[in-house]
Amino acid sequence: ALGTHLEVKCTGESADLLVSAMRTAWSRCLSTETPDGASDTPPVDAHLDDPSGLTQRLMLTTQEITRALIGTQAGRLLMLHAGAVSHPETGASLVYVAPGGTGKTTLSRLLGQRFGYLTDETVGIADDGTIFPYPKPLSVRRPDAPHLKDELSPDILGLLPAPIAPQVARIIVLDRDPELGTAVEMEELSVMDALFAVVEETSSLSWLDRPLHRLADLLEASGPVLRVRYAEASAIEDDLSALLAGRS
Repeated sequence: ALGTHLEVKCTGESADLLVSAMRTAWSRCLSTETPDGASDTPPVDAHLDDPSGLTQRLMLTTQEITRALIGTQAGRLLMLHAGAVSHPETGASLVYVAPGGTGKTTLSRLLGQRFGYLTDETVGIADDGTIFPYPKPLSVRRPDAPHLKDELSPDILGLLPAPIAPQVARIIVLDRDPELGTAVEMEELSVMDALFAVVEETSSLSWLDRPLHRLADLLEASGPVLRVRYAEASAIEDDLSALLAGRS
């Protein structure tokens, strides 16, 4: 995941239940081979005694895994708080940047039916624009318990797999406004405006060499960056699909 390996150690009286649930949720990230040498990423410990706490434990473990992976790739990859999908044949990828709670997971779930699912949370990008997929389980908030999220495997949801060597083709800045109804507003951003909008949704940016230059180069190469204002992800699904198809 995110270009590296990580070990998760499940312990507690309900460890077997936790292992089974983790294998299901993280089906796209399971390693079939033992990595050579020691991993750069410290192991994540997941403890479960009471089976009734499984949902909470899975949710917290997803957050801990994400933090561990970001920590390992700090200074190596340009990392955006974003979702991403990729054209299954060409690898051209759409990256949609936004803070939490703005619909990245819902949009990933919709677009992942047409394009390869890369992530709904963290996009890691190399110097040449190659994306290291992080096909984590999609964290779906429960309508009846907003403080809880179900960790749903992309395989269970029927999302397409990531292609080999996906590349950034277009970057979108999401701006969710519930007052818009079915209306959708799109505007092209200058490189400077896009830089200000995206820099707030980066992880460990200052660890990179010439971080702002590197981000600006990416935005210019994949531009123009669009700011998309919308109320519901379903309202922009077709528009974003057309954008990606046009850059494939």
